Amino acid sequence: MIFPADDMIADAPRATPLYAAAASVSKANIWTSVNGWSLARVFTSVEKEYNAVRNGAAIADLGALFRYAVRGSEAAQQLSRITTVPAPSLDVGDSARGLILDDEGCVLDLAEVSRLSGDLFLLTTPTSHARRLQLAARGLDAVGEDITESVAAIGIFGPRASEVLGAAGMKNPGDDVAASGMVRGVETAARPIQFGATDGVELVFPASEALTIWDRLMRRGKVGPIGLDAMEILRIESGAPRPGVDFIAADRPGSGMRRTPAEIGLPHLAPLDRGWYSGRRGLRHVATRPQHRLVTLSIDDDRSVPGAGVFAKGKPVGRITSCTWSPAIKRVVAFADMSRPTGRNDYEISIPSQVDGRVAAKLYETAESALARAFREAHGAATESRR
Repeated sequence: MIFPADDMIADAPRATPLYAAAASVSKANIWTSVNGWSLARVFTSVEKEYNAVRNGAAIADLGALFRYAVRGSEAAQQLSRITTVPAPSLDVGDSARGLILDDEGCVLDLAEVSRLSGDLFLLTTPTSHARRLQLAARGLDAVGEDITESVAAIGIFGPRASEVLGAAGMKNPGDDVAASGMVRGVETAARPIQFGATDGVELVFPASEALTIWDRLMRRGKVGPIGLDAMEILRIESGAPRPGVDFIAADRPGSGMRRTPAEIGLPHLAPLDRGWYSGRRGLRHVATRPQHRLVTLSIDDDRSVPGAGVFAKGKPVGRITSCTWSPAIKRVVAFADMSRPTGRNDYEISIPSQVDGRVAAKLYETAESALARAFREAHGAATESRR
C-alpha cells in the first residue's frame, strides 16, 4: 500500500499510536504529516534505511493509512460497489489489490482488501472513503466501520521479514494468506503485503498495544525503522504511482487530471473481464482512448526535480511528477506524465538550473510496468495476482 501525498499545511499533526516509539529512536528528527498524522521522514540516514530493506529488513509505521472493517453476509458485494478488487472470489486469508473508480471509470484511489473471515473484510486505502462505504451499503446486509484510530499497523519489509517475525514470536503468514497469533498476550493479525516491489508483512493490532509490539520487534527481531524518504525510493523504483503526487483523484474539484487505470500504468488492477465493479461500465468507453500515459524513466543524471519537462525530438511531451536517485541503478528514476504518448524510447529531460540544458532518459521497466505489459499482451485477460 502506498501513502498519499504529504500534507502541504498541517498546523497540529496527530501522533500515531507508534509515534512515541518512533520518536525515541529517531536520530535525524525529521518529520512530515500524512493524512494529518506525524510520520518520520528519516530515522538515521536514507541510504542506511534503504539498504536495510534491500538486504535485510526494516519496520515502518503504517498508521497514516485508512482502514475499514467491512462485515456482513453481503460485505463482498459492498466492496465490489466501490473497488475493483474481486472480493467475492477471495478465500479467507486472501488479499488483493485494486482501485476505486468513479462512475466514468477514472481513478479515485488505490485499495487493498483482505478477507479475514467469511463475512469480515479489511479495506485499506491511502485516503478516506467512509462516506463512499456508507452509500455502498444501501440495501445490503453489510456495514463498513472506520477503525483507523483504534488500530496500529507496522510494516516489516525486506528479505529478513519472516526471520524478524519468528524472533518476535509471531506466526508468519504464507505467501497468499494471512495469519493470526499472540505476541506477549496481544492478539495480532499478520498478512503479506508489498510496498512497491518490496515484499513484506503487515501487523495490525489494537492501538493500545502499539509500543509493546514495536519494542518486541526492535529487540527480539534486531530490526531498525525506515522513514518515508527511503520508502519513496523503493516506491518509485517499483513503478507504484502515489496518489496526490503522480495522479490526482478524479473527484478533486478542478484537478483537470482525470486518469483511467491504464493512464496511471495500472490497467491490470481494473480488468474489464473481472466481473462487475463500480466504474466498469464507464471504463469500457474510455479504456481504449488513453489521452495520457504515466511512465517510469531512468535519467542519465544524478538529479532532477518534479515539474521538469520531458521532450521527444525536441518537442515537449510531458513532465516529471516525482523522482529520486536510485542506488540500485546509479541514476535518477522518475515518473513522467506524458500528455502526448509516443512509441519512442529516447527522451530528454530539462535541467532547471541550466538554460536549454537537457539530459537523456529512457523508459525503465519496473515491477508494475511488467505487470501492465503482460496484461496488455494478454489483451486484458490477465488478472491481478493475489497478494
